[in-house]
Amino acid sequence: MENFFGGLGFQEILIGGLVIATVGFILKKLFKLAISIVFIIALVYYGLPVLQTVMTK
Repeated sequence: MENFFGGLGFQEILIGGLVIATVGFILKKLFKLAISIVFIIALVYYGLPVLQTVMTK
């Protein structure tokens, strides 16, 4: 493992770290978006029947 990192320069290691940080940031945003979409779908799925029963009364 030391030989692998020994062959890399400072710039390559820095770029690799930035790529890992960028991918982590994007995945974090996508995860928050997925949670928001699931919440909205659940709200519509369970909220619409309740609204329909209230409106018909």
